[in-house]
Amino acid sequence: MLPEPKRYHFIGELNIKRGRLLKEESQPKDDVVNWLFLKDGMRQLSFTYKLEAPLEAKYNNPFLAKLSFLVEDAMKSFHLNHIYEVMRGQEDIGTIKLISIIK
Repeated sequence: MLPEPKRYHFIGELNIKRGRLLKEESQPKDDVVNWLFLKDGMRQLSFTYKLEAPLEAKYNNPFLAKLSFLVEDAMKSFHLNHIYEVMRGQEDIGTIKLISIIK
């Protein structure tokens, strides 16, 4: 069976730093792992992202991305324009602000 195309739920503004396992010269477009966690209080919700402008995205500077959450029911508690922490495994790497809903 063919996998369903990925559904993106939000446009978000990621402001993340380079993970400690990545090379010094790498930028978001070079990262082969696009699976992160949004931390909302005590829970962490996994999501994947797709860069809106891959060549312009830089670490430590906000950039836009489409976000796809794996548990859609949990998204009901999200708030637009609210800033959430972003984790890469157990490493805190920055923040995300949900800008708009993709319909």
